[in-house]
Amino acid sequence: AVSQSLSYVTISHFASMEERRALMDSAADVKGGSSSSSEEASSADAASDSNHILFASGANNNCDRYSVETLLNRGAKAASCAILNRLLGYLDGSGGDPVTDDPEFLSQGGGERMSDLAKEVFGVASSSGLKDMEVLWYDEPDEAGKLHPEPKVNVYSEGGYFTQHGDGMDLTILVVLADEFEGGGTAFYRDLDLSHDDIEEVANMSNVSHSLEPESVARPRAGTAMIWGGTLQHMALPVTKGTRAVFVGSFDLKK
Repeated sequence: AVSQSLSYVTISHFASMEERRALMDSAADVKGGSSSSSEEASSADAASDSNHILFASGANNNCDRYSVETLLNRGAKAASCAILNRLLGYLDGSGGDPVTDDPEFLSQGGGERMSDLAKEVFGVASSSGLKDMEVLWYDEPDEAGKLHPEPKVNVYSEGGYFTQHGDGMDLTILVVLADEFEGGGTAFYRDLDLSHDDIEEVANMSNVSHSLEPESVARPRAGTAMIWGGTLQHMALPVTKGTRAVFVGSFDLKK
């Protein structure tokens, strides 16, 4: 089922349990030093991968972030590719995916909503052909200067949060990998939903006042995807108990 609130779209049953497990298990292996992004890499290389996990910073707390491309294994990469292809199928209406072609999805106007979202955020007259465009992921360096592009698996432990911000890219996808936690969730702010012309300013807004009340808070079940444009201000709310894991990536599309 598809629901839309503010400038984000929520799609249930988006990622399978197998895809979610592949991503979470690979992140756990990297944290434990027992795996690396290459199946053939030495154990020494595997252990060194833990040095490139993006740990908590001034913008977040108790949040470990694992780049699928640079840290996770083949199974996680395959799950990530499947999720991206599924998203582009939703956006351009090409189908070819059991979820995309689901009667419930279509009956709720899912195809039209996703097509409209694609036209808005990518500035195109037609959403067809998006799968043929180049995906440019947001990336950031670790302390050693190594770049780690999204998508990432973000793991929030107790007290973990990410402050209010705008992603600064065309589109963001977030898939809930595990929902056995309390608190947490994603808060969205209507008053800070700026126009696309302000995207550079939004990208630099890393510490918006915490006194602002969110217009909407989403706490969907595991497997659900949330999709929004890069100017929408949002925050990962503090986890009060348990562990919250999400797959998240912000990207532009280039012809």
